[in-house]
Amino acid sequence: MKRLAVIIPGILTPEDLAKKIDHMMSFVSSDTEVQAFLFSGATRSIKVGGDVSLLAGETRDIAIEVENLGFNALVIHGICDFGIEAARGAVSIPVVGLGSATFHLACQLADRFGVVTKSDATIPEFSRRIKLMGCFEYITSMRALNVPETDLLCKSDEVTGKFIDIARYQVEHEGAQLIVAGYSAILGVLPAGSREMFEQKLGVPVIDGVPVALKTAEMLVDLKISQSRLTYPHAWK
Repeated sequence: MKRLAVIIPGILTPEDLAKKIDHMMSFVSSDTEVQAFLFSGATRSIKVGGDVSLLAGETRDIAIEVENLGFNALVIHGICDFGIEAARGAVSIPVVGLGSATFHLACQLADRFGVVTKSDATIPEFSRRIKLMGCFEYITSMRALNVPETDLLCKSDEVTGKFIDIARYQVEHEGAQLIVAGYSAILGVLPAGSREMFEQKLGVPVIDGVPVALKTAEMLVDLKISQSRLTYPHAWK
């Protein structure tokens, strides 16, 4: 049995959280347990770039908690990998960033890709984080849906239409060969089969980072590999 802890940002209703958990459970192996952990501090979601820095402390604290609870790996459910350095320096279990797992996979599958993301306000910080991942040069553009997370469920038709319009422009006018759903909440709240429908309409692969991050975590647990202590010294031990 593998136990994966997943930190999910945002102020979520029970329905929102249940939808995300169902989405995650549809991808993991039958012997894998997934448990969600939410933020309780003053900053709970990412509305602007500065929120990424403010979430680092609680991300570290949750990482320590889940390691003490016996989880085998931690997944950060956000395309910007909020708090990942703090978490990796605090624990020995592998800490997987959804963003870095997704963008490094995209680099293996295409030379150029477009990113459909959350909001205009988050693009500067998300761009900085992707530069740290070493993947920014592959991006044709990062364009935002600008639909509040609380509206994703009730406005799924609008979200679907906006996603297709943005991604089609990236493919047809910018030369994108692949599209990254650069907002980890998107495909988790849209109807089942939405990713495949996007691929059919766009004619290019579409990556949902949630299953990529979860399968990466499962792989690291199976291979017994974790982050390098030379890269991430145990700063809080």
